[in-house]
Amino acid sequence: MGKHGSRRRRAGGGFGMILAEWSRHRHEAAEKMPTLRVALAGNPNSGKTSLFNALTGQHQHIGNYPGVTVEKKVGVCYHDGYRVEIVDLPGTYSLTAYSLEEVVTRDFVLRDKPDLIVDVIDSTNLERNLYLLLQLQELGVPVIGALNMSDEAEETGLEIDEQQLGKVLGVNFVKTVGHRGEGAGELLDLVVRMARGEAQANGRRLNYGRELERERETLRRALAADEYFAKKYNLDWVAIKLLEEDEDAARKVKREHRVGAEVLEEAAAACERIRKHFREDSVVVVGEQRYAYIHGAVREAVRRKRDRTRFDLTEQLDRFILNRYWGVLVFFLVMFIVYQLTFAIGNPLSDWIAAGFLRFGDVVRGVLPVGAVQDLVVDGVIGGVGGVITFFPLVLLLFFGLSFLEDSGYMARAAFVMDKFFHLFGLHGRSFIPFMIATGCAVPAVLSARTLVNQRDRKITILVTPLMVCGAKAPVIAMLAAAFFPKHAGFIFWLVWLAGWWIAFLVAYLFRKTLFRGDAAPFVMELPPYRLPTWRGILGHMWEKGVSYLRKAGTVILGISIIVWFLLYFPKPAQFSRDYEGELAAISVNLASLAEESGEAADSLEAALHRRSHVLSAQRAREELVNSYGGRIGRALEPLLKPAGFDWRIGVSLTAGFAAKEVIISTMGIVYGIGEADPNVESSRRGGSLRSRIAADPAYSPAMGLALMFFVLIYVPCMATLAVVRKEMGSTWWSVFLAAYTLLLAYGVAVAIYQLGILTGFGV
Repeated sequence: MGKHGSRRRRAGGGFGMILAEWSRHRHEAAEKMPTLRVALAGNPNSGKTSLFNALTGQHQHIGNYPGVTVEKKVGVCYHDGYRVEIVDLPGTYSLTAYSLEEVVTRDFVLRDKPDLIVDVIDSTNLERNLYLLLQLQELGVPVIGALNMSDEAEETGLEIDEQQLGKVLGVNFVKTVGHRGEGAGELLDLVVRMARGEAQANGRRLNYGRELERERETLRRALAADEYFAKKYNLDWVAIKLLEEDEDAARKVKREHRVGAEVLEEAAAACERIRKHFREDSVVVVGEQRYAYIHGAVREAVRRKRDRTRFDLTEQLDRFILNRYWGVLVFFLVMFIVYQLTFAIGNPLSDWIAAGFLRFGDVVRGVLPVGAVQDLVVDGVIGGVGGVITFFPLVLLLFFGLSFLEDSGYMARAAFVMDKFFHLFGLHGRSFIPFMIATGCAVPAVLSARTLVNQRDRKITILVTPLMVCGAKAPVIAMLAAAFFPKHAGFIFWLVWLAGWWIAFLVAYLFRKTLFRGDAAPFVMELPPYRLPTWRGILGHMWEKGVSYLRKAGTVILGISIIVWFLLYFPKPAQFSRDYEGELAAISVNLASLAEESGEAADSLEAALHRRSHVLSAQRAREELVNSYGGRIGRALEPLLKPAGFDWRIGVSLTAGFAAKEVIISTMGIVYGIGEADPNVESSRRGGSLRSRIAADPAYSPAMGLALMFFVLIYVPCMATLAVVRKEMGSTWWSVFLAAYTLLLAYGVAVAIYQLGILTGFGV
């Protein structure tokens, strides 16, 4: 048997060596391949991300563009002897510098100079999407048009002749269906053929008409005076951008051109001449010329059938969903259903995971020797991190629901519906997007506020966005809702979620009337057609968020849990209020003397001694906890927290939550792991999940639980959010202001809820 085992090991080792050698040769071969760098551009909702995933599969990594916090996705695929590196640029409607995404997209093309640009076009909204393609052409880099969602265009009765469209616009087109991967191979074939010179790259430049072309040529000659600038930028593009009065292009000329001031004076004179000739601003004239060109191209290459069943269905649904009265109610009803389903399915799964961690803790407790190491592993690591992972199913289901709504096209309509409602409170309709992103995480939500052009709108949105129920607050509020309102957890969670919106609205209204006076900018947003989301897309978004949650639990929360455990475990009291050791030793002697006796009286006495032993152990643990560093912090805060019904244990948990809101759960798990909440709680109710132990604690009430949920909802955002706010607002003062006003507001709301509960007798 030993020989056979040895042979198997040798065989396995041989196979492993062959596999490793094959992998090494494959890696070396890939490194020798010529690399093509392709930029993937497109409008929002054009299916760009789906096509990116279809092209690159799992070979992706995420970072940030240099100098900014906009996310950068890069993927790699191998095709016909080439290594194709694909950079997924931020979704944008144009290359006019109104938002950071637009600036990032065009600066990447200008500075990094990719070999080719693939513009992902929504075939069902061709004219709107071709506007970006014309601007990409002007950057001087070869462009391919991916006519995405071509299946939906056919269903709506659109027949697109991609060959004819390509002849008119001077661009090669390929029909694709990103979420199914259709056309991805043909697209890569075209990329490689263009790289080899086998397919003609677009060399056509849009002619803007005699007057505009004359002014552009004048500016082009002025720009060519600086050879270094001419090598760095496409002068035709810079010239047309100056005619569009593009502020970012003007800054580039002013800072980098040798005679930038003279060029800008010439540009201003050119814009004035155009204004006098057309009686319109030059930026309007440029846009009209582009759309006129696009309209002609579409008339040449697109035919529409009479069957418009899909459009009729969309219009019928939108009549109800976009109704000025019903639309808002529909949105809140949809979110109510999402949260009800999340809890109905997620709570049993969370209970199952919690039971597994309890059993795992018992096993580890039996293996490790009694002492600080055992307590650290069981109470600090397993109790802290396990308490957070317990709510992983709820997080997954929540993101599943939100991804479904996003991919179906409903979220864009919700933003449209909420626009008028937002304006009532001094918010911009586009603020809806950061609000919804904040249900995942406040950090990207704050960053997404860059899409707001008006600075007042942007600052208000940044300051109120952290009031939403984010992915970090959700598990805490979910646990408390399930603990204090087990029969109505979904409704209570939805109520708190809804309250977050209303509090944000009221605070925004107050800011608009005081700190940021002025009118909000108008709101324009494209509504994509309704689509049936794909499992791949939804599960991909859900898993991406879920992995981020687990990664946080395994790094940040683990570290903070260990620190919190240390603060709650040390120092040990030099002297206890009573002789616990002596009393426990006496009980052990009595139990030993009863070991050989039998009978009902002996059994009853033995059970009583066991209960007494447990009560003494719990009282000792509680005394140790109260005298620890963390206990002292909690007791110092307790007088301030009492009006809200909070005790010192909650004070410790909320203090730890300043770093990350998920830590509140892990801290409470550690508190309940180190010492029982109350020695008088029946032993049958001890040792359960954190939720059940909190629910069984007689010191807590539903009124206090509701006050705590609202406190967690409102009070100081996590450290990461405060850091991003500081960067986005350009001042530490705004981060301090955000922390201060949310803390004071949270305290006031929590006290009001608890005191009202006492007055009305609710849950007390």
